[in-house]
Parts: sequence; C-alpha cells; structure tokens
Amino acid sequence: MKDWPRLPANVQLGECAGVAVDANGHVFIFHRPGRGFDPAATEKLTEPAVLEVDADSGALIKAWGANTFLVPHGITIDGADDVFLTDVGLQQVFKFSHDGALLLALGEPGVGAWDGKHFNQPTDIAIRPDGTFYVSDGYVNSRVAIFDRRGNEIREWGRKGSGPGEFSNPHGLTFISGTTDVLVADRENSRLQLFDKDGAFKRQWIGAKDAQTTGRVFAVAADAAGSYYVAIRRADYDTQHTGVVKLDRDWKIVDSIGFGRPGDPVFNAVHDLALGKDGAIYVAETRTKRVVKLRPAARKSSSG
Repeated sequence: MKDWPRLPANVQLGECAGVAVDANGHVFIFHRPGRGFDPAATEKLTEPAVLEVDADSGALIKAWGANTFLVPHGITIDGADDVFLTDVGLQQVFKFSHDGALLLALGEPGVGAWDGKHFNQPTDIAIRPDGTFYVSDGYVNSRVAIFDRRGNEIREWGRKGSGPGEFSNPHGLTFISGTTDVLVADRENSRLQLFDKDGAFKRQWIGAKDAQTTGRVFAVAADAAGSYYVAIRRADYDTQHTGVVKLDRDWKIVDSIGFGRPGDPVFNAVHDLALGKDGAIYVAETRTKRVVKLRPAARKSSSG
C-alpha cells in the first residue's frame, strides 16, 4: 500500500526493527531514529522509538519512548494491550502500558550474560493469556527462556548449534493457534523450529533453504486458521531472495510475495512482520527504514 504510514513531517522513520498490532487494530512500530544496529551504543535515542499508527489512514496516533532505548528490536502486545519490547543495546526486556508507562524491566542495563536475570542481545517476546511469556535471547546466547508474569524465570532451553533444539540466533517467536506450542524463527539456521510449551522439540521447517526462497528466517506470525507467515532475507539489498511466504498447516508454501518477481513489492531488509485484524500483513524493514502494508488481496500465489 503506497503512502503508508502518513507521518508528520517532523517524524522520520529510522530502521524499523519491530511491528505489532494491538486489540484495536492499531499498528505499533518500534524503530531506531538516527541509529543503525549498534549494540555498543551508549547514548539513548532522543526521539520517540515507539509509534502508534492508525491501520487504515496510516496517521500517527501517539509516539513515546524518547530518551529510553539504545537499540530497539522486538515488540509484542499482549491481551491487555500492554507492550513488551526488547533492546539489544540495553540487554533488557521491558513491559510498558499501552501509552508508555514502564511496568516491568528485566535484565541489567548494558550487561550481557546468561542466567535467569540477564540476557545477551534479546530479540523477541511471545506472551501467553495467563501472562507467562517467552523471550528469544538471541544474537549471543541462542536460547529461549520462559518467565512468569512477574518476570521470574521458569525454565530455558537451547544453545548455539544447528541440531534439534539448538539455535543460531533465535530471532522471532509466535504461538500456534489452538495449541500451546511455540514456533521459533531460527535465523541463521534458515529454519523454523516447533516446540511444546516446555521447550521439547517437535519438528522443523527448512523450506528457506530451497532454491526459491533460500535465505535466513527473520520472523514468523501465525493466524487463527493455522497458517504461518515467514519473513525471509538472505542479505541486505538482495531482493531476489527476500520476501514473505505463507505456509499452510502442513507447512507447505501456498503463497509468497517478493523474491524479485515482476509486479511484486521489492523487499529488501525484512526484519519483522505482524498480521492485522483485517488480514493485512505489515512488514518492517531495517536498512530501508519503512513498514510495508500488504492488503490481503495483494498476496501472490507461489505458483503464479
């Protein structure tokens, strides 16, 4: 969709690391105004890093998070419309109210480590209805940790590697509708891994290693019908191997968009995606500093 979002002239998108949709259908963008991916950064971003946008018009509803974050990364909104965020520079996971009041902060600011009270460049969050949440942790630790609603670690699994239950940068998380399973975008291993609620490995999808869509798996989202949407990217500015694929409940590719096909949007540095209330797909890109809105009818058949 062209000319989306429509932001005021004084609001410029930085690298768009994360995108999520709240209960009202509003789109939240977590971006890096004036900064690239720099985990060594020490000065907090002076501009608001969280933007709330109207899904239809693209108009800015609210902006918050100035002087709060170093390197924004993942964003997820729970059933109460609270906003969970990860920051790979601060080495922290946050919970904010819908309008930006801090409710919970986990991790020691600026200190990367591996234990129940530290992270090392955490990437994403997924929240259960009971408030239990999962953190993919991430660029360095290559694990997934589970926390209770108060932020106490319950358990964790994973280590660096390519075997079942191992990760090379777990970068995105989602739950499977109608189950308690959790799906992990295992970025550098170019695959999805499915686990039960406690972290026991169930199966994997390695379709991102085939000839059509070869690339790293950056993000995954699931809809109520049991389909999965996967953001794939081989390298920055490689448009031939960057786009979004749709998998059916049997994990077969049934739709795709991008990947250099004539007439499709030209994707580049896809980093995250989210599903709208009306079936729209929102794709956040970093190097290109944008969020692309795809209407449901815009999806292309992989055989077309």
